[in-house]
Amino acid sequence: MSTLSHVVHLGDCLDPVSGLASLLDRSVDHVITDPPYEAVAHTKQRRLRGSAGVLECAPLSFPPITEDQRIAVAAHFGRIARRWVVVFCQVEAVHLWSDALEAGGLTVRRVGVWVKPDGMPQFSGDRPGMGYESIVIAHQPGRSRWNGGGKHGVWIMPKVGAADQIRTGHETQKPIALMEALVRDFTDPGEVVLDPFAGSGTTGVACKRLGRGFIGWERDPKYHSIAERRIREAREQLEIGMAFTKAKQETLL
Repeated sequence: MSTLSHVVHLGDCLDPVSGLASLLDRSVDHVITDPPYEAVAHTKQRRLRGSAGVLECAPLSFPPITEDQRIAVAAHFGRIARRWVVVFCQVEAVHLWSDALEAGGLTVRRVGVWVKPDGMPQFSGDRPGMGYESIVIAHQPGRSRWNGGGKHGVWIMPKVGAADQIRTGHETQKPIALMEALVRDFTDPGEVVLDPFAGSGTTGVACKRLGRGFIGWERDPKYHSIAERRIREAREQLEIGMAFTKAKQETLL
């Protein structure tokens, strides 16, 4: 397995000079990304465990995506990606992302879901809780292929564990097992994956562990630094494992 290269740019992926505009047409194989959600998901509907374990309402610390930003990044995805574009979003925004991706020249093939068995309940008790997130799955026009065979586009995984969340501090960090599953299902070893909303780098870690190249952007210096560290550590662990395996094989010769 190759460790391949990776880069996480510090800055806005929509910067007209240093952002996605700097990538050539069809220069990455896939996009797998978790962009900011809509304003309603960033505000008082979100509950956090605050001081002394008390549940408090608090907005996310980063701004929600705007419609202009969605249209702009979707256009870049359609220009840059050779194959799959996989985008997390809240269910209310599925049609918005579908329209934007298709306007960018892609074909929406399916809407998948990440089911969270340990998702937050609806504490008001006046409606069902939200136990999943949607995943809009698009592809360049023409024949598509993935590694999942005929299985459903449903990924059932618990959220990030407490220890992992404390380690990165990112409010919307995805489980590494989930991102590894998506990387395995939609990409092949040696391919390059783009995540222009890299956050704390979980997609990059999954790519590094599974022998894919990675290109990311993150505009928050704190999380950019964390993403760089996590991906670097994943590379070092992989290299140690490869060296151990090689030494073991040589002793058997």
